[in-house]
Formats: sequence, structure tokens, C-alpha cells
Amino acid sequence: MDNAPYHSVQIDKAPTQASKKAHLVAWLQRKGVEADMNLLKAELLELVKQNKLALQHGHKLIRTPPYHCQYNAIELIWAQVKGYAARHNTKPPFSTKNMMTLLKEACDKITKEDWAKVVEKTRKIIKEDYDRDVNIDNIIENEIIIYTGDDSSSGSSSEEND
Repeated sequence: MDNAPYHSVQIDKAPTQASKKAHLVAWLQRKGVEADMNLLKAELLELVKQNKLALQHGHKLIRTPPYHCQYNAIELIWAQVKGYAARHNTKPPFSTKNMMTLLKEACDKITKEDWAKVVEKTRKIIKEDYDRDVNIDNIIENEIIIYTGDDSSSGSSSEEND
């Protein structure tokens, strides 16, 4: 086959800047990326770019749900780093240079064991939240409606009996 465009069509080609928002959203959702029409076109294009780059290098991006930073182990490590810097940033001069030194020290103090603990804690949080969501789904799915026999809307009024 030659290189004629009609002989080599890319399946599920990534959208471009000329694409409509609806096409961008649909493509991202097919790739498992949470996207909706409320995002700006520029934001959608950035998500497409990130996803395309990862796919080209054989990676699949996994995103945590929005507003759930507790599912990301790096957030707990970052909290440790900031805590260390805050505890040791006690004497003047308070400068960016001194803060950068403290942050580097804090990062150097993070060990493999710290990471292992944080990853385990994150997994535990994810499992607990998942189990809770499953329980809630089961409760809602098996909702029991109890009829008490008191149904005032089907009763007869005194006018009907006259």
C-alpha cells in the first residue's frame, strides 16, 4: 500500500484545535479521562495533549478523582516536607533561599520506609472509601418502603359521603 491518506486512516485520531468541544469531550471520555462541557476548550486541549503524549510513550494516565487528594500518596509526603520546613523555619532571616534549603533537607529526609507507609495508608483509605460506597449502594438498592396503612390522600371526605 502507498501512503495515500485514504489507505492509512488513524483510528480514533486525537482531536485538534479545530475540533468542536463536544468532540474533545467525547474523545477524552473514550480514553477514560473525566471531562465535560463545563471545561474551557483550552483545558480540554491540554488534557488531550497530556493523554496523547503518554500514549505515544506506552503509558496510560491514571487520574485521581477531583477533590480527592487523599487518594494520592504524594500529598501525604508533601505534607511531611512542608511540616518539616515549617518547624525549622524559626529564625530570621526568612528568605526564599533559606526556605528552599529547608525544603531540600526535608525531601532528603524522606525514606523508602516513609513512602511505603504513605502508600499503605493511601491504599487503606481507598479501600475504606470503596467499601463504604459499596455499602451505601447496597442500602440504596435494597431500600425498603414500609406502608403504615395511613394514606390520607385516598380517604373519603365528608362531602363524598353526603
